[in-house]
Formats: sequence, C-alpha cells, structure tokens
Amino acid sequence: MKKYRNWIKFKDLQKKDKIFRIINLTLMLAMLIATIGLLIYYLKTGDKNNRMFACVAMSVVYLIPFILELIIGRRIQNLVTFYFLIYALVAGLIGSGLNLYKSHPWFDIPVHILAGYTFSFFGIFILSRLEKYHTFKPITIIIFCFFCTLSVELVWELVEWFSDLVLHQTAQGEIVPGYGAPLVTDTNLDMLCNFVGGIIFAIQFIIGKYTKVSLGVKFFEEELCPKDNKKENKIVEDKIEEKQNLNNEKETK
Repeated sequence: MKKYRNWIKFKDLQKKDKIFRIINLTLMLAMLIATIGLLIYYLKTGDKNNRMFACVAMSVVYLIPFILELIIGRRIQNLVTFYFLIYALVAGLIGSGLNLYKSHPWFDIPVHILAGYTFSFFGIFILSRLEKYHTFKPITIIIFCFFCTLSVELVWELVEWFSDLVLHQTAQGEIVPGYGAPLVTDTNLDMLCNFVGGIIFAIQFIIGKYTKVSLGVKFFEEELCPKDNKKENKIVEDKIEEKQNLNNEKETK
C-alpha cells in the first residue's frame, strides 16, 4: 500500500473513508464559497455590524484541519474534521457571519452547548495518540474529555476577549456606557453552556459503555481510534526498520 509521508493516499482508502472524505471536502468548499460571497456582499453594501473580519477569519478556520494534515503529515480522522466543520458552520458562518448572535441573542446558548459536546471528542482523539486507547478505564476517558472541552472553552473566551479589546469586536457583548467594557455575564453563561454540553457527552458515554445501548459510542470510538491505530503504528515501525537498515549499511561500509 503506497503512502505519502505518514498517510495513506486517497486512492488507497477504504470506500467509506473516501465517501466521508469527499463529504468533508464538499462541505468545506461550500462553506468557503458562501463566506467569501458574504464578504463581497458586506464590502459592497457596507458592514455596519463589523462582520467583514469574522468572514475573513472563518474562511481561514475552515481550512485548519486540512492545513494541519499537511503539517503533521497524516490524515485526521473524518469524524473529527466533520464535527469541526459543523461547529464552524453553526458558530462561524451562521452565528457570526450572518450576525445571528446580535439579532437573536439566544442563539449563542445552543452554540456553546454544541461546543461543549463537540470538543469532548477531541479528548478521545488526544488519548488515542498517546497510548492504546482501549487500555484506559471509561471513567478516565470521561474525565479527560470533560476537562478537555472546558480547556477549549477557556481558550475560546480569551480569544473573544482579545478580539474585543484589540480588534474592536463585540464577541462578549456590547460595551456598557460608562463602564467601558461588556458585562461578564456573557462569559459566565458561555462557560455554563459549555459545561452542560460536556455533561451531555459524559452521560452519553456512560450509557454507551456501561449498558447495552451504544448511543453511537462504539461508532465514534472506532472512527477516532480505529484498531488502536495499527496503520499508524505500522508506518512508524516501517520507518524505524528503514533507519536501522540504513545504519547497518553505513556500518558495513
């Protein structure tokens, strides 16, 4: 099987992986085109709500999984990319690009609950890169995933604060006259919603692991860490063996 760096070429992927990959690429391109179109619209009609920066930023965000693949030299699991793009669609293009956060303030609540749920999956992704995933106890995985999504939320709130402070955005709400800054209630509510999303993931995972009702847990475990990453391990072993052979050839010379 031919490989490019540490990843399998598209033509050598399994059929379901090819289909999933095409879906992700199509979704990313559709979102990118829609966001660029929205940016052009704001440039022509005016941007009284300061949404042009959000459009430019989201156009870059959509590419992150695919740029990261080129940097690390292997494919990121399709499920991780898909969840990332769905969250970027809801939170970025719809919420920020179309200004739903301002026109419909309640929209921020389900977005942060979705974030708390979605970024819990990255805990599984991280654990599967460190050790054999199935050697961990379910409670260990749950705790790690829960604190992983809370950590992402912390970074997100810092980014919002930075964008408001330096780029004069309104991610944390409108500035209160006489106060010079938005109220911290928005940040507190965001963190609470993220907490709820993490709890929802934890409940789903507990039910999926300790009962006969899977609730999709088995599927996303297989997708995020298929067969304990035997393909990745085989690639690493091949590289080690190749280096050893080269060293042996140098010694014999």
